[in-house]
Amino acid sequence: MSDTDSAHNAAIKIQSRYRAFRTRRAMAGFALSKGDWHTLLQQVSILLRSSQFEEAQPKELSVRGKWLRCLGSAGAIGRGSAEGDGGLLLQKEHWLEVVDIKHRYGSNLTPYHEHWMQSSTAQPFFFWLDHGEGKDLDLPDVSRKELDGQRLRYCTKQERKQHATEIGGDKLLHFQHTGALVHTLSAEEQQEINTNFVQWKHEEIRAVALARTPKPDKSSMSEAEVQERKEAKKRRNANKWIYVTSTDKKQLYIAPKVKGEFQHSSFLSGGSVGSAGAVMVNQGKIIKLAPMSGHYRPNIEQFVALLDQLTAQGVDLTSALLLNPFPVEVECKHHLVQVDLESLDDHK
Repeated sequence: MSDTDSAHNAAIKIQSRYRAFRTRRAMAGFALSKGDWHTLLQQVSILLRSSQFEEAQPKELSVRGKWLRCLGSAGAIGRGSAEGDGGLLLQKEHWLEVVDIKHRYGSNLTPYHEHWMQSSTAQPFFFWLDHGEGKDLDLPDVSRKELDGQRLRYCTKQERKQHATEIGGDKLLHFQHTGALVHTLSAEEQQEINTNFVQWKHEEIRAVALARTPKPDKSSMSEAEVQERKEAKKRRNANKWIYVTSTDKKQLYIAPKVKGEFQHSSFLSGGSVGSAGAVMVNQGKIIKLAPMSGHYRPNIEQFVALLDQLTAQGVDLTSALLLNPFPVEVECKHHLVQVDLESLDDHK
């Protein structure tokens, strides 16, 4: 076969993969721009190495093949990072989420992966899970319905632009694609803040603190304590917005969190980030930042670096609620609020 024939056959294969990829994305509700070949090739690379859509019994991989599959997966997880840039990689329990072409929630995939590890099967994990010996497995901790029902949306380059923000000349936060001020508050939250900003801060701190303390036995709790935890959980889960930054912390992305659908890993498609957490913005003014992310688990130093970057761009954080959920204190020029129940009275 001549080089021309080889090139022609390769082009046909790529076009075929592209059409199939575009169809799957469209069926999932995600449009793929015709020029977004970078995203296509990344996904095809993962697909080819995962053996996920093999219809026949998968062949035993050679040692070289296994290494190539590992390199492909590592490339997807470490995308966007470089040595010494301080970028945060996705936590190990969510790596499966990235290499899964369906991007099912990593925490849901983990118990099925553990079951696969303990089995004697020779089938690759995703083939085993969806087409092979494990396709009918339904675990009590995570049902098959829950596993297949929670699929994270990973942004393409074009979709990511919708969540990109910038600091305007007014030193307020705007969405880049529209120029509109970022505003994350519900009507109820807006009312609370307008009525008593100090009291709103206290309730926010208490809700976070309760979430981070060990859950006690309900039989040992008073009715008032049970109700307080219910209200705190409701407050945390309602209208929650999240953020990540690029590894250089110069680009900030913001969007509403939808559990099992849109989370921190969605912004950069499971790639490396500079920081991650929860955010609240009132007509362009940041009023709350908290470095809390189960997907990336940032540390306090990375959070302070983000705050330094924002203030360097002229953002006023002096009245913002900057939560430190870590058991350590750090010296910095920002007023960080330690999150623990014992110190709540200091913030009333």
